[in-house]
Amino acid sequence: MAGRSRELVVQSCSSRCSRNSQARRFSRCQGRRRAATSQASIQLFPWRSDQLSYSAAGQASSMGSRARSGHLAPDFMILNRRKAEDQRRVFDEKCKSDASVERFAHWEHKTAGKIERNTVTRKVETMKQDMKEELNERRSKLAALLAEEDARYTAELSSFEETPEMRRDRLKARARELMRRREQEKREFAVLMRERQFRESCDAFREHDGEQLLHECVVARERALEEKEENKQRQKEENEMWHNKLLDLVRKSEEREMNDKNRQMELRSEMLHTLQEQIQELQARRDEDERLKQEEARLMRERFELDLAEAKRKEHERAEMQAEKKLAVARHNALLRAEKDAEIRRQQEEDLKLLNAMLDKERRAEEAELQYKAQLRQQAREYQAQLIELMKKEAVDEAASEAIRKAEQEKAWRKREEVWEKERAAREKLMKEVLQTRREQLQQRIEQNRREREFAMEEKERMVREVDDIEQQNALQAEIRKRIAKEHQRDILTQIEEAKNAMRREMEIAALELEASRREEAAYQVCLFSCSPRTSRSTKAKLAKEMLVQKPLKNHGLKSTGLF
Repeated sequence: MAGRSRELVVQSCSSRCSRNSQARRFSRCQGRRRAATSQASIQLFPWRSDQLSYSAAGQASSMGSRARSGHLAPDFMILNRRKAEDQRRVFDEKCKSDASVERFAHWEHKTAGKIERNTVTRKVETMKQDMKEELNERRSKLAALLAEEDARYTAELSSFEETPEMRRDRLKARARELMRRREQEKREFAVLMRERQFRESCDAFREHDGEQLLHECVVARERALEEKEENKQRQKEENEMWHNKLLDLVRKSEEREMNDKNRQMELRSEMLHTLQEQIQELQARRDEDERLKQEEARLMRERFELDLAEAKRKEHERAEMQAEKKLAVARHNALLRAEKDAEIRRQQEEDLKLLNAMLDKERRAEEAELQYKAQLRQQAREYQAQLIELMKKEAVDEAASEAIRKAEQEKAWRKREEVWEKERAAREKLMKEVLQTRREQLQQRIEQNRREREFAMEEKERMVREVDDIEQQNALQAEIRKRIAKEHQRDILTQIEEAKNAMRREMEIAALELEASRREEAAYQVCLFSCSPRTSRSTKAKLAKEMLVQKPLKNHGLKSTGLF
């Protein structure tokens, strides 16, 4: 708006100067024409020059004398008047053609400037629209990634949870298995009781079973003591092994957490350092822009206050935009850090829960096994006591009963060992499956953490590239605006200087023409007085002397213009 007002002012000044110059040219031409006509009349009729400058009676007498003398035609004045009118018409046509050419040139210059401004405006609008479309596209991509990540996490959490149907099916299967085991144990116990009743009803078997039972009791006692020591040693070794494995797992987990924390601290420090460098560069650019603005303000303070205010406002808006973008980046980084910390805490809690569940399960299994062994020992002691009583009552069939009892005890012991071996194999298989599952979970979590870190690094690099692109675009736009402002300023100063020079030249020419017209008027008056018969000789001599001693004509500084 301010540039448009300045252009209108310059155009009005130039049009006013052109009109003034045309009027002055016309007045000069009229003065020259009148002077030439008067000089020609004086040269043609020197004896009647006084009659041309006095009353109408003198003119009528002179015209009568001219008609009587017969030297000039009767329509001489009419022809001169027509000639003057023709010259005036030619001059008017020339002035009109010059004015039309000047208007066309002014219109062409104005249209070219307007076209250039419109082109720059369209380019800037196109750049803004491209930036807006790119920003909307990035936002849509981020929204799609966030929705996909939420869906993936929701599916993973739902897969970890146990539904009521799954729990009901698991409990039903366990109940059926327990019922089957209980029926099997009852059948085995019934068979055992029948065999036992048969052996107890036979004296030989009773005697043999008694002896065998006594021997087996002694052997079983020794073997039980040895196995107890071996079990204690094995349990101690297993406890030490699992304790060492758990310590290794805890140590590796702590090392991994420490490495992750150190890596996060390094990434955070690098990000802060990068942001600090960007802030310093932005501050340096702002300082440089401020210095250039101050210099421009020093040069254009008097004439371009509106442009300076507009530039300051735009700079303030751009600074606010940059501040808002930095705040948005900081908030996004804080959100990512909070999500990462929450994920780490959740993983630690899940690991602790899983470890506690495994320890509780092992403890319950050990307690159940110890209870089962205690029951078996109690049954063995009761059975031994009964056998001893039977041995006391029936000493005759002791050898047969001992043999039968020994065989039965060996059979029962083999069955018990088979059961123990199956249980031990099942425990080892379950432990292997648990460890394998845990390793797979740890590997999956490590891979997931690695992917998340890579995604975070890519996101950070992309954001840094976007910030650099935005800063480059802003710098390019500022450079374009600065170049346009400088060119506009240079054009306006050039136009003002040209207008000043033209006005100065016209004023000097007008002063020179005024001085020349004054001298011509003085010369004309001298000629009139010299040609007049009423003028005395002394007056004529005085006027001639004044003409001779008159000062030379001043050029009024026209030598500097190159015209004279």
